[in-house]
This record gives sequence, structure tokens and C-alpha cells, in this order.
Amino acid sequence: MSLFPTRALTRPFAPSRARRAGLLLPGLPALAALTAGLWGLDRPPVWRDEAATVSAVTRTPAEMLDLLRQVDAVHGVYYAFMHVVTALFGTGDVALRLPSVLAGALAASGLAVLGRELGHPRAGLYGGLLLAVTPILSRYVQEARPYALTMAATVGVTLLLVRAVRAPARRRFLLYGAALAGLAYLNLFAFLVVGGHGVYVLTEARWGRAAYGPRRTLAPWCAAAGAALAAVLPLAWFASGQSAQVGWIRSPGPEDVRLLAIRLFGDLGMTGSAWPGLAPLVLLLALYGAARCGAVARVALPWLLLSPLTLLAVSWAVHPYFVFRYVLCCVPAAALLAGAGIAALPRALAVPLLAVGIGLAVPGHLATRGPEGRQDNPEPLMAVLERAARPGDAVAFAPGLVRKYTAVYPGVFDRLDDVLLRRSPERDGSFSGLDVGRRIAAARLDGVRTLWVVGYARKMRATGWGDDLLPEPFTCTGHWVSGGMAVARFRDDAA
Repeated sequence: MSLFPTRALTRPFAPSRARRAGLLLPGLPALAALTAGLWGLDRPPVWRDEAATVSAVTRTPAEMLDLLRQVDAVHGVYYAFMHVVTALFGTGDVALRLPSVLAGALAASGLAVLGRELGHPRAGLYGGLLLAVTPILSRYVQEARPYALTMAATVGVTLLLVRAVRAPARRRFLLYGAALAGLAYLNLFAFLVVGGHGVYVLTEARWGRAAYGPRRTLAPWCAAAGAALAAVLPLAWFASGQSAQVGWIRSPGPEDVRLLAIRLFGDLGMTGSAWPGLAPLVLLLALYGAARCGAVARVALPWLLLSPLTLLAVSWAVHPYFVFRYVLCCVPAAALLAGAGIAALPRALAVPLLAVGIGLAVPGHLATRGPEGRQDNPEPLMAVLERAARPGDAVAFAPGLVRKYTAVYPGVFDRLDDVLLRRSPERDGSFSGLDVGRRIAAARLDGVRTLWVVGYARKMRATGWGDDLLPEPFTCTGHWVSGGMAVARFRDDAA
């Protein structure tokens, strides 16, 4: 029995039904994704990656270019886009995150269109609805970073490829190649999806129903993918000189692999929770869908598997690069397979299964919107500074990268003297700025009565809550921890 059967899962639509379906198929998943994304959009705290976005996009174009020359060139397109967004709508939480919410809606609706293009509209509809209600989608659409946009772009690029393969034409492959290059400029690691696309082209020629052989599909695909690679190589070469930006990534271990398996199928993998979440249901449906729907399996299986496996292999064999958000663009593939699984079941089971999926997803949605939903939760610490710090008090950052939060909370930090700062992040072309040396720091701290140290909790615990930054007279009189961040207060009673 072939792994890629071509049994149809739907009956042909009548013309009137087809017109209605043309509106409903993408509309329902988009509406569901918008509802989930807008729910509590301003509730998750701004964390360190979002603070980097705010710091970058609130600079002048010249300052942003200087930043990209030194760090984060891979996010240049996203920062340029968000620079325009924030210039128009400000840097409030909703304005910052709304583009990601809209991208999530596009990804869900695009999945419905992709299912219809493959000849299985119900598979696309159910897949889009499943994607819309997954906690992992909510986690990344409620974040001012490029990963939700990358997911939507990946769905769009895959749709362009399917159309090109099923009705080969030069302009279709040219459009696909241009979109593939654009995808890589949103997220360089998303270009790994090209491997899954290549497998799809080969399997479609072997098992697909198209009347076109490899000469009509494989050669133009290779040309389009090669042109996209040529367009991406300058970015990859330039970004390789900024490898310190990913120097914090460690080689993935068994726990990373376990969480990858959970998150690819839509759940968060909450630490310490016995709740099974949505992932087991989506996995079972995806396996059933892959066995029953060959057209969907030929697209979705390589899309789902090759990028994560490639990034894991490179991380083990060459250099650690694996972070789940770099392969978030593969999540729609699992949802599409699960949608095919629902479509292969009796229609009376579709709504109950979707309802069960929503029920299983609720704890994940609540968790990602809670105070522990991000690595950092600076809001309680900012409240401490706003309440207890006095104008003229000094502030220091441990490490300097935490200075990104001055762009997020200017009203808190503008009242404080950044006593160790030598060159601002804007002038330095960095996120951290440049601090003075210890001798100059001691001179600047002379006469300071109260100093607040803001930093990452792990580093501050290891250094006596920032005591390594300070000369002898200062003593710690209190510290506060929230998530991955901490604030400590030091006093010099002799001042």
C-alpha cells in the first residue's frame, strides 16, 4: 500500500456551493485566528526580544542602519516594516503586536486556500481552524517579533509552489522564487523549507495526479530555488559576521526534542504540567490524515519534518542554532495534516473534534497570556522603580543589554541617572550601549546615595545582585525578582 494514496476526501461542489465556499473557507479560520489573537493582546508582558524591537524601531533610519550593520541584520526587513507601523500608530502593546495577529489570521486562512488548491477544501478548512485555536499560535501572534509573519509567508510561498507544480508556467515559478527569497529576508532559517518543497516536487512527479513529469516541474523549481538562494546568500554572508547574536544558543538536548514534538503539533509544552494539551490529539489526527490523504501528505509531511530535523542536525554537528521559534513556520503543516484527518472521518465528528481541541487548548491559551507566559515579566519591577525610586537616583544595568527596556519604559528610566553609560545604544549602534570602566564608574558613583541595578535574575543572583559593579561603600538593601528579571537597591549611607 502506498504511503501517498490519492483517494478523494470530498465531493465536488456545485457552482453555488463553490462560490460560498470560496468565501467561507478562508474567512472562518481567519475570524477564529483574529478572535484568539486579539483576546488579551495587551496582557502578556513585554519581554527582552520585544524590547529589542522597540529599541530598534524607535531610532532614526540612520541609527537603525548603524544597528543593522553591527547586530540583527537578519531582522532588518521586519524592523523597517515596524518602523513605519510605530511611526503611524505608536509603540503601545496593541500597536506593536497587531501586525503579528493579522499575520496569524493570514496563515490560518491561507491554509484553507491551500487545502482547496490541493483538492481537499474540508482538510484546509479544518486545518485552518485547528491552527487558529492552537496555543502556540497565540504565543507568537501576541509578540512584536517576525515569527508570525514568517509563518504566514511560508503558507503563502507553499501555496505558490503548489499552484506552479499543478499548472507549470514560467511566471508561476518566478513568483515562487521571489517569494521564497522574501521569506528568507523575514527569517533566514525559514529558507530551510526549500528542502521540503524539493521533496514535494519529486513526490508529486512520482505519485501525483498531475500530467506533468519532472522536466516540466523539477527543472523550473531548481531554477527558482537556485535564484532565491543566490538572492539570500549576501544576507547569509553578512549575518555570519554577527554570529555572536546567537552565541547564547546551546546544543539541543532530549528536552528540546520533546518540546519540539509538542510545539510542532500546536501546544506549548508547559513545564511541570500533567495536562496532555492539544498536541496528542493533533498528532493522532495528523497521522490519520497522512495515511488517508496523499495530496496533502506530499506537501505537508516534508514541510513539517525537514526544516526541524535539518536545524537539529546542524546544531549537533556544526554549531548550535536550534531555537523552536526558528522553525515555527512548520506548525501549519501539522495543522493541515490534522485537518485532513478530520476530513477523512464522518462529517458528524468534525464539530465535536474541533470542540474537544478548543477545550484541550484552553489551559495553554491562559498560560501564554499569564504573568509567566514569557521569559521575562518586567512590569512588577517597573512598578517598584516607579514607586520607590526618586528623581536623581542612579541606575545601572547588568548586563548592558537590559538597557533595551529604557525604550519600553521611558517614563520610569528618564527620571534616573544612567551612571555607568559611556555611549548610548543609538550612538553605539547596539542594544546595550557602552559602559565606562571600573575606575570611571567609581568616580561617577562618588556622592550617589541610592543606586538601582536592573538585570537578568540569573546573572544578578550569581553576582550578589549586582554587587560586582559597585565599590565597597554600597550595600544591598533589597531586591525584587519577577520571571527572568530582577531589581536590586543599593545605598551608600556615607554619601
